[in-house]
Amino acid sequence: MTLRFDVVILGAGSAGAALAGMLAAAGRKVALVEARRFEVGGARWVNDVPPWMFDRAGVGRPEHPERSSDHMPVTLVGGAASARLAAGLRPVWGIDMRRLTERLRAEALRAGAEPFEEATLDAVEERGGRLDAVVLRARRVGGGDLGEGAARSHTLRAQLFVDATGTRQSLLRRSSALAADCPAPEGADVCTAHQQVREISDRGGARAFLERHGVSPGQVLTFLGLRGGYSTLGVIVDADLEHVEVLTGVGGGANHGRASQLQRELVSRERWIGRVIYGGGGRIPIRRPYDRLAAPGLALLGDSACQVFPVHGSGVGAGLVAARILAEAVAGFDDPGCERATWAYQAAFHRERGGVHAAYDVMRRATQRLDATALDTLLASGLVSRESTAAALSQELHSPTLAEIGRLTRSAARAPRAASGLVWSALRMPAVVRLYNRYPTTVDVRALGRWARGAAALCGHAADLRAP
Repeated sequence: MTLRFDVVILGAGSAGAALAGMLAAAGRKVALVEARRFEVGGARWVNDVPPWMFDRAGVGRPEHPERSSDHMPVTLVGGAASARLAAGLRPVWGIDMRRLTERLRAEALRAGAEPFEEATLDAVEERGGRLDAVVLRARRVGGGDLGEGAARSHTLRAQLFVDATGTRQSLLRRSSALAADCPAPEGADVCTAHQQVREISDRGGARAFLERHGVSPGQVLTFLGLRGGYSTLGVIVDADLEHVEVLTGVGGGANHGRASQLQRELVSRERWIGRVIYGGGGRIPIRRPYDRLAAPGLALLGDSACQVFPVHGSGVGAGLVAARILAEAVAGFDDPGCERATWAYQAAFHRERGGVHAAYDVMRRATQRLDATALDTLLASGLVSRESTAAALSQELHSPTLAEIGRLTRSAARAPRAASGLVWSALRMPAVVRLYNRYPTTVDVRALGRWARGAAALCGHAADLRAP
């Protein structure tokens, strides 16, 4: 069966579902395709999102219980007793991704998006180098075969296809126009993350754990450097001592192990942590976004585009903002997949958000080179500040005041060897943002090639020097 749409979106997680709702509400005929059943598509854990990103995306701010936690005090600790920072209130909310994604999908369907679930992509068809159709087997929700068991073969034709399939990059890897310029993230450019919400089976044990580390219920305790410079273990015991959130993240290559292993070690050691209520995890790209995010007929969105904030691997807010930027970019075009429309999307994203991501990617790679001892030294010296921590959590570039620069200079002098790489990276960050503000706004492949080579050199990402 052949069906025609304006836009076909593969991936019904938060970014794909949000985009489907935006485009359908604007009058586009949209298909929203999910590899799993609709009710379990997307992330299934708690993710931290700065409130401002919901506003920029035009997505209603989550309320409880979709918003599982509010601003809470954060304490960062290393391995040494002196390696400790009380970082103030975290500028993010904990979001139950099951509920957020369910809301976004429901809004998309009410706006008129047509859903397909349990989809298997069999083939893509291109015409003149432009993606023209996808062939898949899927259940067409509400189309007569929901609940009948067997999926059916569908050919979906559209002007624009959006790859929101995460690290699978299902359309990107089959694109003759984009695949060569968008290498699959690997090695140090990938982290594993795992998050669970669990019951507390022993309140006395939970209290003893918190007292041992000098924090109280309802606060965030974050251990740094347990598996190299890019690793974290976060524990949040709720104020009622009923539930605990455990988040682990590990990057830097296979020699550091996986986040799920780090979480299992904590649970086996802290017997007060009870059964799993919900959670999940997986591989996350942590490199700067691809220089090319689109080609005629195809746009990349979310993890597929590496639109993940590099220093802590959060991609939910970035994906929602990117969805809004894409919807705005194609709004004035009868053909949303034409080259001018898709170029407008990648230019708008890079000028608004790409520079911040790339600047923090420079810092991310500097932290990956640190060991636990160097991290302890940086925390103890005061070079990691409350202000810079808040900016990173907010996914915004930090502009230190003169007083803060003075404090950081004195801190760097106390730990010159550990600080040198971070200071050099911090000095480059504003230049990276300025370069991204000059991303070519009109279709010009040669100009993009010159820009991309400059970005790769400035960001130190040698693998991208073959960019267009």
